Amino acid sequence: MNIDHPYTLQPLCSLSGHSERAWNVAWNPTRPLLASCSSDKTVRMYSYLSPTGDPCLAPEFTHVSTIETGHTKSVRALAWSPSGKTLATASFDSNIGVWEQEGDDPGEWECASQLEGHETECKSVAYSSTGTLLASCSRDKTVWIWEVHPDADFECMGVLMEHTQDVKCVAWHPTEEILASASYDDTIKLYIDDPSDDWFAFATLTGHTSTVWSLAFSPNGRYIASASDDRTVRIWKRVDPLDHKWECVLVLGGHERSVYSVTWGIGNGEVRAGETNLGWLASTGSDGSIRVWELTEPTSEALVANITPPKHRLIASIASAHDTCLRPRETMALHESGELSQHRAISATRFTKKAHVGQQTPATEDSDNLDPLVSSANFTTRPSEMQRRLASFKSRPSPTIEKTKQTIVTNRIAPRPQANS
Repeated sequence: MNIDHPYTLQPLCSLSGHSERAWNVAWNPTRPLLASCSSDKTVRMYSYLSPTGDPCLAPEFTHVSTIETGHTKSVRALAWSPSGKTLATASFDSNIGVWEQEGDDPGEWECASQLEGHETECKSVAYSSTGTLLASCSRDKTVWIWEVHPDADFECMGVLMEHTQDVKCVAWHPTEEILASASYDDTIKLYIDDPSDDWFAFATLTGHTSTVWSLAFSPNGRYIASASDDRTVRIWKRVDPLDHKWECVLVLGGHERSVYSVTWGIGNGEVRAGETNLGWLASTGSDGSIRVWELTEPTSEALVANITPPKHRLIASIASAHDTCLRPRETMALHESGELSQHRAISATRFTKKAHVGQQTPATEDSDNLDPLVSSANFTTRPSEMQRRLASFKSRPSPTIEKTKQTIVTNRIAPRPQANS
């Protein structure tokens, strides 16, 4: 820990219960509920209560439900809809599960739909900011975009085949229907829907020299952060909104091994004269460390519009957040999921400012063949019609999709009491 950092990271708690590796965690956006997924094929739900009065006190977490998903292989990733009423799970069995809560009881969930189509392991799943679209990606090199209809009905709107290797991550722009994907082919693809045609890739971001594992948009949507096997985090800026042009403006180092996850939250909201607060960026990787950066940009429109890199400073770091394996993700608290030497756990970490209690932040994400020490991070906090379609783009034909309402019947999962979970 660097004593010069204005914030320190302190563990809040450790949540045990999964019998195998915990891959991913996600905060519910509307309720005090945390979901985790694992190679044991289950999803565990935890409610939490933050103490009043003293912000230094850790929230109290209570295990409220275990969902036996019915997936036949590891549940690799999960994502909440913006309403917080629906949870999507991505599994190595190549399927996407969609779960809905029964009534108001967080302990009762049922599988409302199962989405099939990927040929092999699904690696990531994400809802758009409006909740009307769901994206999934797979080792089969494809990205699927699904339109969400009432009654848990989903329609495939496009199968995007732009990557040449395994697709590791999908992420949506916070306010526009712009989708980003990251791949084993070292690139990032950006997609948009042409109102007169189909979804297509309008940009390919290159610069990483190895697998890109994780992506996160800035809260204002003007930047993308990417985490890579090349030990760096790159910051890409939208330099021409009308032409959808993005360029790399900053490379963050410091990790000694692969960076597996990155997340971008609003931070503490402090604003300095002449600067715009871009929030806090957390990264984590196979070196077991967490690094948290504060990013700002000048308020001058002339500087904001060009490729001037944002200002950045490292405000917190911890050398080893887990005994052997870390995977953080989400703002209020930084959450990690990982495989420990003797057991598996989900950990929560608090940001504390030197001499003062600071704002808090979160984290989570990625991979199949991860190093023994792995990490991952995540924070909590329609495109306008295209001016023109890029003439250089040549679309690839998508396979014919026979749209059916795909659902599976499962029994309701009743809450199962767990002591000290």
